[in-house]
Amino acid sequence: MLKFIRKVINFVIAVAVVALFAVFLLPRIFGYQPYMVVSASMQQSFPVGSVIFVKGASPEEIEVGDPITFSSGTLVITHRVVAIDEENRVFTTKGDNNTASEKVSFDNLKGKALNFAVPGLGYFAAWFTTLNGRIISAVIIICLAMLSTVLGKIDELDGKKEDNDGTVI
Repeated sequence: MLKFIRKVINFVIAVAVVALFAVFLLPRIFGYQPYMVVSASMQQSFPVGSVIFVKGASPEEIEVGDPITFSSGTLVITHRVVAIDEENRVFTTKGDNNTASEKVSFDNLKGKALNFAVPGLGYFAAWFTTLNGRIISAVIIICLAMLSTVLGKIDELDGKKEDNDGTVI
């Protein structure tokens, strides 16, 4: 039974590490920046609490219908392009749930968002990026690793109680 519990703990640790790598580091290797969706302006495509992935793009790569991510003051916003004015170097964008559109300078473009979101992951990402979130996550992983080690030692000691012919002493 201890071996089974130890295997489950090791599996949980491995899944957590792989998931963190896959969601937060792997996309960056391929040039994508993850962002958390914090408003319902793009609810049909990108639900609140989702993580979206944005790849840097030049204004020339953007087409009408593309979801783009741009800066607006201190905010980072992702809306869909509804028109492009190349002469004035301005995108007209609109959130899928919004009635009003807004003008966005080409200079504020951060990139093009994939038409893909991981629902709910943004809440964990927001928590994980806080100091408390990182500390708690590290403590949980360390405690699980220590528990796995202790269970392994207990199992090892139980194995030493048997003599060479397999009978218990």
